[in-house]
Amino acid sequence: MKRGRGSPILRGLCLPIVLLLLMLAVPVAAQGGGTRVYFDPASATVGEGETVTVDIVVENVSNLQGVEVHMVFDPSVVEVVDADAGMAGVQVALGPFVSPDFVAQNVVDQGTGHIDFAYSQMDHSPVSGSGVIGSITFRATASGASPLTFTSVILADADANEISAETENGLVTVTGAETPTPTETPTPTETPTPTETPSPTGAVLSLIPSTSSVAVGDRAEVTLHVANASNLYGVEVHIAYGDGLDWVGYGGQGCIDDVVVGPSAEDGGVQYAASLQAPSSPFEGECDLITLTFVGSDPGTYSIEITSALLSDPDGNPLEVTTQGATVEVVGPTETPTPPPGGECTDILGYHEVRWGETLYSIGRAYRVRPDAIALCNGIVNPNLIYAGATLAIPNVPWSPVPPGPTAVPQFGYGPTPACRYYHTVQWGENLFRISLRYGVSMWAIAEANRIYNLNYIWAGQVLCIP
Repeated sequence: MKRGRGSPILRGLCLPIVLLLLMLAVPVAAQGGGTRVYFDPASATVGEGETVTVDIVVENVSNLQGVEVHMVFDPSVVEVVDADAGMAGVQVALGPFVSPDFVAQNVVDQGTGHIDFAYSQMDHSPVSGSGVIGSITFRATASGASPLTFTSVILADADANEISAETENGLVTVTGAETPTPTETPTPTETPTPTETPSPTGAVLSLIPSTSSVAVGDRAEVTLHVANASNLYGVEVHIAYGDGLDWVGYGGQGCIDDVVVGPSAEDGGVQYAASLQAPSSPFEGECDLITLTFVGSDPGTYSIEITSALLSDPDGNPLEVTTQGATVEVVGPTETPTPPPGGECTDILGYHEVRWGETLYSIGRAYRVRPDAIALCNGIVNPNLIYAGATLAIPNVPWSPVPPGPTAVPQFGYGPTPACRYYHTVQWGENLFRISLRYGVSMWAIAEANRIYNLNYIWAGQVLCIP
């Protein structure tokens, strides 16, 4: 979220649980002179229009696995240059001291001057020593001084224990641009001044991406995004979608999230409402509100439309808003491919009906059978493309050792593989943290086993492998 209220790791838990976690967490003392987090350079001076890169450095740390940083700058003096133009919104550069294998948050709010990022390593050992955990490139926009102030820094080891650290703030000073001496130029011939196209005067509520294409049985995700918001405090949206799509879940933590109602299914659509509460300040600028997940059920092109939208200020007064919908193209066969007779399928252990989200690798782990053998047996040309509802013959071609990873639920014969001790079907209202407490395993391990890249994004009905 853009305003940095709370930790992405702990957000969504009730307050007593958060307090209990904080009391149980044992800070890990740094060796030597103590761990500190600071800006490098601590003070920088640039002219208007120029850029400067400031690193966030952690010094003298031991066993570091994850970082979470919240800070503020003066948006009237500087702005942040986007580190990843291919992603929506504005981000800062992460790493390289800690590898950003799992990024829970990376957002910049240019309007309020907030920077919030959190990430951790998944496939690397904890690091010790000193290094850069983030880099921010600022562009000077006006004369003045912009303090760089940490509002919260959380360092964690591999067991999710907090590592105590001291922070040191920084400063970027912007000097006025020199006025160049004018040179005489011939008086140009007057030309008609083109009429500028007026930009929207109110907020813009849109679904991103505006167009996408998925195969039958695959997921299509669209994000409800608000831009050009001013004095925004509450939102209520109704979304309708075509018959060839099925809504299956949602995820993400938006900028309006003190109170969230839904989303919930209605006849051919989804309704969603959220609001801030005092002492939260009204939101300014742009952000993602929520991500909706659909599954393509029939080939065709289908619209996802915002049928009604109400944005309100802190007093409940409606705000001006325009809306933009999206389209999703669903492609691919609807019939289950028939396994070829004979050949590699002469010795068959059984048959498996593909469930949504499964892969040949997860199915192979369930029966300890090589994925390439399953593909060859069933005439699958592209092993990365299988369809929900398809029936696969499982040949007797052992896979050993079975590497760890997401594992499908066995439908015959074999029980859970050694990679998965249990299977858990997500219930409505559950989150990954509470599931991890139930089975006594870290939520990072569950996320890694199920290739979950957003800890806040699981959905009711999803089957999780518990390692």
